[in-house]
Amino acid sequence: MKIPPRLLYEAGVGKSAIYRGIKMNILIIDDEKTVLKTVDSQLKEMKLEMERIDTANSAEEAKEWMKQYHYDIFLCDIVMPETDGITFAKWVLERYPDVKIIFLTAYADVKYMKEAISMQSFDYVLQPVSTQELKNVVERAVSQIKIERKNQELINMGAFFQTYEESILETGALQYLEGRNEEDSYLRRLILSHNVNGAGESEYLPVLIQVLKTQKHLEKIEKPILRLIYQNVLDEVFQDLKVFSIILLEENSTDFAILLYWKRELSYETEALSEKLESFRILAFRALQTSMAIYCGRACGPAELVKYSQPLFQAKRDNVRRESRVFLPRENEKDVNRNSYRLQLGTWKKLLDQDQFLVFKDSILSYITKDYHGHMNASGMMNLHQSVTQLLLVYLVNHQIGSEMIFDDKLPYLTYMNSWQGYDLFEKALTYIAVKLQEITGKGKTKDVIRETVKYIRQHLDTDLPVTEIAEFAGMNPEYLTKLFKKNTGCTLKEYIVNEKMESAKMLLSTTSLPVTLISSHVGYGNYSNFTRSFKQLVGCTPMEYRKAASNQKMQ
Repeated sequence: MKIPPRLLYEAGVGKSAIYRGIKMNILIIDDEKTVLKTVDSQLKEMKLEMERIDTANSAEEAKEWMKQYHYDIFLCDIVMPETDGITFAKWVLERYPDVKIIFLTAYADVKYMKEAISMQSFDYVLQPVSTQELKNVVERAVSQIKIERKNQELINMGAFFQTYEESILETGALQYLEGRNEEDSYLRRLILSHNVNGAGESEYLPVLIQVLKTQKHLEKIEKPILRLIYQNVLDEVFQDLKVFSIILLEENSTDFAILLYWKRELSYETEALSEKLESFRILAFRALQTSMAIYCGRACGPAELVKYSQPLFQAKRDNVRRESRVFLPRENEKDVNRNSYRLQLGTWKKLLDQDQFLVFKDSILSYITKDYHGHMNASGMMNLHQSVTQLLLVYLVNHQIGSEMIFDDKLPYLTYMNSWQGYDLFEKALTYIAVKLQEITGKGKTKDVIRETVKYIRQHLDTDLPVTEIAEFAGMNPEYLTKLFKKNTGCTLKEYIVNEKMESAKMLLSTTSLPVTLISSHVGYGNYSNFTRSFKQLVGCTPMEYRKAASNQKMQ
């Protein structure tokens, strides 16, 4: 027998009623009495409806308290005599893995932070902490405890399994929203059976959830239970708004859709709802260890749901970098210029012709992630992949390198041809090809680029030498060449150019009687004042003072 969703809602499943009245206990541990008193006062001022808020001035005293009471949240200092906070936290988590540890300390030590993160502590707050900041951290811990407890209860409760009818309605509704069928009856029936306001009296916001990574055991949970778990998190997030939700789970997929809805007269802004969805994304990661990309549509009536849902499915396909964040409507509806990369093809071809394979690879990946500002969609990736493939094939033919020397068991040709479907796949494939080409040709060393760049600079010291000119010579993007140069030499291109010019000027000042104005011109300074200023900043004296000092040294 099917349990009506309305009864589930009224029974408390829909709005976290089970845990609204729950009382929790907090224990504060710090060896400084002033800190204990301050934090204790801050927590009591918040009116968090805690059963107990106790204090201990050492880990040993905390253990004595724990013999009498169960504590849900620990606010613990790290640096304490005898037993430090990290050791105490490990001891607690071994015995009570579900409690939340919040490290509250004045030591912003990276070593401590790394250790705290490695043991998956709930949070880390630096003293002195404001009452509001402390309240935010504690409230997040309370929310996560509520979610985890209720999720465990839902998993253990077999009474809420629903019939296959729900899955059929959801599958048909999802196909309709995506535009794969024109039958709207599935969606209408789903809304009628779930909407507590009345279908025609509500405003809707379509949301698509792409699950990027989750725990293995969640993938095996039955759909009705999984729906209740997600519903639990949503209700926790939206509990201060009169916003309800209908969850549509995809068959044979971890992805799902949400229809948020509310009474029309309430008129919520999309931006405000997207902030709540960001909280849902964060809580899902914390409580369920599930990483999500959330695609947010526009508020509309039921007749416009298809119009504002279809761009979300395309946005999901376009998220080739698999970013975990909330995508706003204006992002989901954008149309990116797919041919803007064609200006880069000449540069990439030149890098291949110079056998700079790793730089070729880095330049392409940098373009996707940086120059394109993360807006590369699936269609753009496919076109870019085709262009890069053409460059590679022309290079292989011109250098008589058989494709079987590149594509093997580790990277089959078919795998490479499908790598446009995701940034990670493309990055892995392109990296493999670049390394292979370098092994085959014995070329492509980054140091060759640096050596040729240095040589070019020294040969052109008598010119202005803009970075763009040097980058063009090297066949690279100016920003990328600067980054590569600094990584290998320890200084930027501009710094190196100025240093070389000043070294040349010092040599001319000490070994010739050329006028300073002429020397200035010899090292590429058209303005004598600029030369004098740069020389003094770097050397510590004016060119004339340097010449005089060098002359005196010779005479001695």
